[in-house]
Amino acid sequence: MTTRTSTAKQETYAAGQCARDLLAQVGFANLSAQARSDHPALAWRRAGLMDVTGFAEGEGLVSPVALTSAADGALAAFSALAPEAPLPLNGALLLGERARMRGLYRAGAVSPNGTCRLIATADAHIGLSLARESDWDLVPAWLCCDASRWPEIEAVVATRRAQDLLDRAHELGLPVAKSESAPAASPFEITRLGRTCSAPARAPLVVDLSSLWAGPLAGVLLAQAGARVVKVESTRRPDGARAGHGDFYALLNGGKESVGLDFHDPAGVADLHRLIAAADIVIESARPRAMEQLGVEAEAQAAAGKVWVSITGYGRGGEAAARTGFGDDASVAGGVASAMLRHWDAPIFAGDAIADPLAGLFAAVAAWAGWRAGGGWLVSVPLAQAARYACSVCETDDVRGWQASALKDTAPLYPLRRPSGAVRPLGADTAAVLSSLTARA
Repeated sequence: MTTRTSTAKQETYAAGQCARDLLAQVGFANLSAQARSDHPALAWRRAGLMDVTGFAEGEGLVSPVALTSAADGALAAFSALAPEAPLPLNGALLLGERARMRGLYRAGAVSPNGTCRLIATADAHIGLSLARESDWDLVPAWLCCDASRWPEIEAVVATRRAQDLLDRAHELGLPVAKSESAPAASPFEITRLGRTCSAPARAPLVVDLSSLWAGPLAGVLLAQAGARVVKVESTRRPDGARAGHGDFYALLNGGKESVGLDFHDPAGVADLHRLIAAADIVIESARPRAMEQLGVEAEAQAAAGKVWVSITGYGRGGEAAARTGFGDDASVAGGVASAMLRHWDAPIFAGDAIADPLAGLFAAVAAWAGWRAGGGWLVSVPLAQAARYACSVCETDDVRGWQASALKDTAPLYPLRRPSGAVRPLGADTAAVLSSLTARA
């Protein structure tokens, strides 16, 4: 459904077509969706994304692929499925929230948060994320040398073939992606495993096992649609975002009940199984083997009638299931950096880890649709596929025209959202939630 165009009317159509396409994919083609969408160039600026796109010393740049239209279309599809929900102004807003709240700024081939870089290899560009101490520890084994700083890494990588670097990185679990363009027909993969029945009259119970950005965003959107959302974390390794920007964490997790469990304790694992058994929707963002080690099989849960939403970097099957991925490197794999290189003649990041909010939006659509359809769905939402699909929605042939429009625009930035409620301390609701499960049974 790729559209190549530049007029405001046609760009709004791209968002509407995206919404209709998504509704068709989740089996609700009979619903109408009204997309509230500004022209992609204007939406990019009004979402604050020009501040995190381009080189630090130059003017902010627009994205030549209408990522904002894809986000607007996804929110429109969700709104059609949950028409009474008090949802955000538009999807584009969600793409720029974190950067605006954290005061991030563009840095060309360095991601706005500083943890990922676009690096030239002997034959292509790759995105390398070194967000964790353990990632840095893997670099010498990856390059077979003592490179320990970015300039040293870049010098060695420039002499190697991209595919060789990727193969070795995947073996080690290092987040590395090749910049490429490959259109995707869908942002998710849906497998029907359970028997379909009518959706229950009560609001769904969502067990949110996810962390960081994409999964928690999907969870809070489901809460705004009326779901009861319980955030479940390991007491030994809670959501790392808790230690990050407090206001942004509240935006994604405010209003959710908090359960803390020790997954190294059989009693904690048993309580996890009880929670999952009671859930209508489960959201998780771990690699498949992590859940299997806890005795939880996503396929079996979906076959039992749940909607299981699995958010990964690159997918659940084959070699992709073992790959580690974050929003920035997944965006590179999804084609965002390739589009920037095609139109702006330089390897540049577009936006802030933009695969994350895109995946969160798409996950919310699939989760709510699956629940409304009666459950029994296994939904796989790879960050890279979400970005690839968004890049497929619309690409301009007139990026300079888009840029001029954005620079002339004087409209205010989209107003930031407020949290849906207070953030609960880790485990504050554990006893009450587990007790409620007994009463519900």
